[in-house]
Amino acid sequence: MAKDYYQILGVTRGADEKDIKAAYRKLARKYHPDVNPNDKTAEAKFKEMSNAYEVIGDPEKRKLYDQYGSNWEHAQNHPGDMHGGGAADFGDFNFGGGGAAESIFEHLFGGGIKMGGGRGGMNFQDMDSMQPRDLEKVVEVSLEEIDSGTKRVLTYQTMDAHRIHDGVSTVPTTKKVEVKIPAGISDGKKLRVPGKGHAGHNGKAGDLYVVIKWATHPQFKPIGENLEVEVPVPYTTAALGGEIRVPTLRSAVTMKIPEGTQSGQTFRLGGQGIMKLNSSRGDLMAKIKITVPKRSTEREKQLLRELAELEKVTA
Repeated sequence: MAKDYYQILGVTRGADEKDIKAAYRKLARKYHPDVNPNDKTAEAKFKEMSNAYEVIGDPEKRKLYDQYGSNWEHAQNHPGDMHGGGAADFGDFNFGGGGAAESIFEHLFGGGIKMGGGRGGMNFQDMDSMQPRDLEKVVEVSLEEIDSGTKRVLTYQTMDAHRIHDGVSTVPTTKKVEVKIPAGISDGKKLRVPGKGHAGHNGKAGDLYVVIKWATHPQFKPIGENLEVEVPVPYTTAALGGEIRVPTLRSAVTMKIPEGTQSGQTFRLGGQGIMKLNSSRGDLMAKIKITVPKRSTEREKQLLRELAELEKVTA
């Protein structure tokens, strides 16, 4: 049984072009293979609704479909046969370029199949429109890896164009590539891997762009080109001054703090931050957090009471 194109798109036969376009756009976003990798059902559904929109989304083809149903292509290619006029004359019959699906598809997915073909041909897909397309992949990298440099092996899918007997079809293709991530690369920076994007019908492929995303760190917070770290300091050390240990991305370092250091006070450790692309390092900002023990011994409590009394006298 022939499939009803209107039913496939979920519109009535009286629907206008705007409603048909909106229905196609909604379904295209839902079933496109880029959104549903390795989903054969979604891929088949996408092809089915694309074919339906190519017909009823084009005013001329829609007229033929409404008149002849599933035989509309024969009516288009052999107009004489459909009216009992004998052999068809293809000389002045122009299928026209473009087509309704082209603009929607390119708008949604940045390129794709351009429908329509040459004069009198049986191929309704214009292979020249199946151009290579770039692809972006976001890779999350830890601050330790940013500091030292690292590598990633990416396995991903592209929609590559392949010639078939009646035109061009896009097929999900699994690709694998190793990407070198240099030390000091900034957050949001893109690395270009040539020829690893979506392939066109001519065999050439677009590029893969790897977008670097700095992962959230449990200790360190990026502040411009520098890092900030919160350092717990006992209240006695903050009051009397002394040495504390400050963590870095590589190891802990010793830092002196003066007596009377306040909670929230920040000290700069030059060159102890994260690596930059120019092979230098940013600074590490050590933010002091004064800590108070949850439990104190009786001796400690007594000393604190004496200190409190002394503060009252000197106030």
